Amino acid sequence: MAEQDHPFHAVADLAQRRGLKDLEIKVERGGDYVRLYQATPPLFFKHRDDPSDSFDREAFHDFKRILLSEEDCAQGPEATVALIRSLLEKFADYTPRRS
Repeated sequence: MAEQDHPFHAVADLAQRRGLKDLEIKVERGGDYVRLYQATPPLFFKHRDDPSDSFDREAFHDFKRILLSEEDCAQGPEATVALIRSLLEKFADYTPRRS
């Protein structure tokens, strides 16, 4: 997905305006890598159509990965932000497994 076309950009912008101040966007590799994440609880969101990337392990090794499908993002940023908000509530008590 090209950076300008990635739905997470609009989602991140709207999330900030809707009060999800802890939800951030990480863009790397010239826009080829785009993830949404929140440090507490440690969750990151990956669009299912995005390729897997070793940067996930490097940047988010203790985070829970949540995949969002094309359908999850098809209704626009408002619906995606609502979904993310519900997932953040669902996983509010998530703690990484320590080895």
